[in-house]
Amino acid sequence: MTCLPSNHLLKNVVCILLFGFSAIMFSQNSQELVVEALDEFMITENPNDGIKNLLALQKVVPKTTDSLQGHYYMNLGIAYGQLNQADSSFWYLDKAETFAHSTSSDFLLAMVYNTRGLVYMGKAEYEASLAAYQEVMKLAEGKNDNRLNDVLSKTYGNLGGVYYQLGQMDKALETTKKCLVLSETLKDTTDMALNHLRLAMVYNDLDQLDDGIYHLSEARTFFKDLNNTTMLVYAESSLGNIFEKKDELNQAFSHYETAHHLATSVGEQEEYALTLLSMGQVSLKQSKLSVAVRYAQDALMFSKEKGFADSEKGAYDLLYKIALQNNQSKQALDYRNAYISLTDSLNSVEVKARVADIETKYETTKKEKEIQKLTFESQLKDATLAEARNAQIALATGAVSIIIILVVFFTARYKKEKAEREAQTLQVEALQKRFMELHSSPAELAVKMDMENLNKKLNTPLTEREFEALKLCIAGKTNSAISKGLYISVSTVKFHLRNAYSKLGVNNRKEAFQFMLK
Repeated sequence: MTCLPSNHLLKNVVCILLFGFSAIMFSQNSQELVVEALDEFMITENPNDGIKNLLALQKVVPKTTDSLQGHYYMNLGIAYGQLNQADSSFWYLDKAETFAHSTSSDFLLAMVYNTRGLVYMGKAEYEASLAAYQEVMKLAEGKNDNRLNDVLSKTYGNLGGVYYQLGQMDKALETTKKCLVLSETLKDTTDMALNHLRLAMVYNDLDQLDDGIYHLSEARTFFKDLNNTTMLVYAESSLGNIFEKKDELNQAFSHYETAHHLATSVGEQEEYALTLLSMGQVSLKQSKLSVAVRYAQDALMFSKEKGFADSEKGAYDLLYKIALQNNQSKQALDYRNAYISLTDSLNSVEVKARVADIETKYETTKKEKEIQKLTFESQLKDATLAEARNAQIALATGAVSIIIILVVFFTARYKKEKAEREAQTLQVEALQKRFMELHSSPAELAVKMDMENLNKKLNTPLTEREFEALKLCIAGKTNSAISKGLYISVSTVKFHLRNAYSKLGVNNRKEAFQFMLK
């Protein structure tokens, strides 16, 4: 009789030990699965694949440590940010931030803020981006921690990019110099190369061309050591641009030619076309008209074959200028008409692309709401059945309401913007034709605008950059074409045009045309 309780107790102890051992093994297994998935994510090039692999582990992630969960959610935030799905990115970054606070991990928190700043940059919300980067600096500056310094280095680089986009070159220069010093301390050759490249861009915009050449040469050396031919193409092309600005045309041609050969070797097709145009432009300045024609025609043929519309426009423009130099008025007119026709076609495509973008954003919003709904439902599984049902009803009602509101809003907005664009396109086309009639003749078909005379009519004179952007705008170039022509980003083009419109006292491209016609 006394043995039975003893045996029963022994069985219970064995069951408890087995259960505990199984739980530990399951926890370790989950931990290893998530670590392996995060390691694989670091080498996955396609963000969609990374998201798919990480979301497959949603059920096992809660069984891992808080620190690992924080890194899991942060990487999901990074992936969604790379896809420009800002709402989903912020949602996962908020979760990662919660775990960063609970584990007192300054490194994880700094990574979250840096990623958040990048996502805001993608949305062109630069003030919010600056605020996020400043949080990183509060956490990392003055700390003797290599991981924190690595995040800080990347943040300095990103911060310099924000200042550059905003046209605040003094701050961009100061921040990028800090970034270079930090990357040299960390002996991170890739970051050192990129920081030299960033400094060259800033110095180029400040017209401190010799400093720009120095940093581009340094960047070129690093990219050669890193065997990064793609970035070498960019560095060589940028050197050609600076030497062209300095009117050292032989040097400029040499760098463009090197960039062209490198682009050919790595299959950079668009750079192949752009370097052909650059060599043609330099040849034109050197009065080597037959050589310039050859490069321009090669670029035109290649751009048509590959569908590079902007390069095709550039080729027509270059051929037009060459024809003028050769006093071939009829050929010049033909090239100019081809240029205008292609520009009109691209403008039509751009309008359609904007409409498609609105539709895509609407669909993305719906999908993100569905993702949030599914995530919330999974979190409510541990609650009581009654609470789960109430939450689902409230969530479904809210989702339906949001979708209805979005449908109504985007439908109304789409119709309004479509009508406005159609009206504005007609007006702009009419103004462009009138402008070309007034400023074109068989002897001189180029639109001439004199910055000095124009500024005399203005209360606040235009800067050289604003005048260049305005001149290309009035010539019918798209913002994308202007950015490539001036070697600046589309955001910077918009920034310069806004300033120019303000100084002219106009609100848009159409009113700028009207101002010039007066």
